[in-house]
Amino acid sequence: MFLQIQALSRSYYAKIIPKEKSNEFFGFYNIFGKFSAIIGPTLMSLTTAITGNARWSILGIIPLFLIGLVIFMTLPKEQK
Repeated sequence: MFLQIQALSRSYYAKIIPKEKSNEFFGFYNIFGKFSAIIGPTLMSLTTAITGNARWSILGIIPLFLIGLVIFMTLPKEQK
């Protein structure tokens, strides 16, 4: 399932970026992927440390999903 989501993410990203600058944009995409591999677990562990319960750790990354949703909703619609 994760690979399907990643493939869809990359294909959508390829549609919305300028073709002539795709190398730069995909480099930017890669850096954010590495950053998310650090920030997600860090936020979850901090939330677990604060609450004392690992079940509440998901609350640490919910704001990231909400920020992503807001950004996604502001993107221009696909033009045919």
